[in-house]
Amino acid sequence: MKEEEASLMIIRHAIEKLDVDKKQQVLMCADVIREVMQKFDNENAGLALMLVAAEVAAE
Repeated sequence: MKEEEASLMIIRHAIEKLDVDKKQQVLMCADVIREVMQKFDNENAGLALMLVAAEVAAE
């Protein structure tokens, strides 16, 4: 299993353990992010997502 797949499994498992309201918020946020990303070039949107993720993790 690739490292990326393992990370995805860990994140999905953590989301599944959230209470219903928090889980819904997380999934709705992810849907909105995907929707916005579709408006941009795939590579640029991916880099922007990694930038935001790194900024959030650094906070």
